[in-house]
This record gives sequence, structure tokens and C-alpha cells, in this order.
Amino acid sequence: MGILIVTTYLIAGLSQVSLPSQLVPELKGVQDRLLFSSKPNILPPESFEVFPPPLGEIIEDQCQSVPTGVGIPGFQPGIVKNDVIRMLGAPTGTSRGYWPNTRAVFYELIPEQVSLGFLFDQYSERIRQTEASFQAGVGSDMMLLTLNGMLGCKLNEQIEQGLQQVHQGQTRQYSFQLHSLKGLIQRQKSDRIYIGIWEADLH
Repeated sequence: MGILIVTTYLIAGLSQVSLPSQLVPELKGVQDRLLFSSKPNILPPESFEVFPPPLGEIIEDQCQSVPTGVGIPGFQPGIVKNDVIRMLGAPTGTSRGYWPNTRAVFYELIPEQVSLGFLFDQYSERIRQTEASFQAGVGSDMMLLTLNGMLGCKLNEQIEQGLQQVHQGQTRQYSFQLHSLKGLIQRQKSDRIYIGIWEADLH
């Protein structure tokens, strides 16, 4: 029951901010084919075709010590606040965290489509809980990339299947534990898909 309350406090009701320009094209889907053209009578058309790598390759190369901005960035627990601010800029808003000794920070990356939320430890300023909320129409590939980042590149087949089942409406929620992390993937009443990952000793 506690996590449902956290979902309400961290992700609901955020105001609008601009999406960093490097993230906007990612919403078109990581497997869309991009076609560029310039003077095709001089160079063959295939010279201008760019094929993004398969999703599996992107997931394998995605994580570093700090996310680099592939897709919607997924920040894993343990990352410090300054690294989040450095990538995402000033947050949409902040508030007192629901759990003791925490501070909540919110980002509305794409109005009415993609939101991020973080619970920071007030003393160490490390992420203790990381969240993402997607409008249901956002592609599952984008959600998988974000989830993989939130898990520190430890996404496995079972968790991937859980996300797909929630995304496809086969189940309302999927919960899991991965080493020292716990997680929840849930389709909310607003038809948004919520992903929350937190350190197991947080709540």
C-alpha cells in the first residue's frame, strides 16, 4: 500500500518544462529508420540511410557510471543529485519526501507523456528511489531503455516480460526484487504506466 501513496506524491501533478533537445527524436522510437537526402543525383540514396542499432545493442551499451541520455534517461539508485541536475537541469518542482530523511524532485520531461521522479537522501543526496511515468501510447522500447538504466543495466528477461505484460494490458501490475533493489511496474487509473525502483531497505 505504501508504494501506491509514493506514486501519488512523486509523479502526479507536475507542471510543464522543455525537453532537452537531444531527447526529442528518441520518442519516435529507437528502431525507426531515419532517411536523409542531399543531392541524390551525385551520391546513391543508400549513402544517406542511417539504421539505428537494434534495441538489444543499445541496452548493452547504454549504462555507464552516469547516464548519457540514450532515450529517456533512467537514473539508478545510488546516483547523486548533482549528476541528475547536470543532465536534466532545474527540476519542475521539489517537495518533502514521503519517507523519512528524503527529498522528492520532479521532472515533467514531455508534458502529459513522460515524467521522472526521484527520492534523494537528505544527507548524502543519493537517489534512494527512482521513478518514471509514461503515457500508455509511448512505445515499450522507450520504456525498456529507461527501465534498464534505472536498474543499472541489469534488466533481465523476466522483468522485461513483466513490463511488456503491463504495457499490453495483460496484467495491471508487476512487482519484483533484483539483488538490493525492489521494483513495481503498474498501469494506473489514468492509463499511465508507472515504473518505480527503490533500495530494499527504504520501505
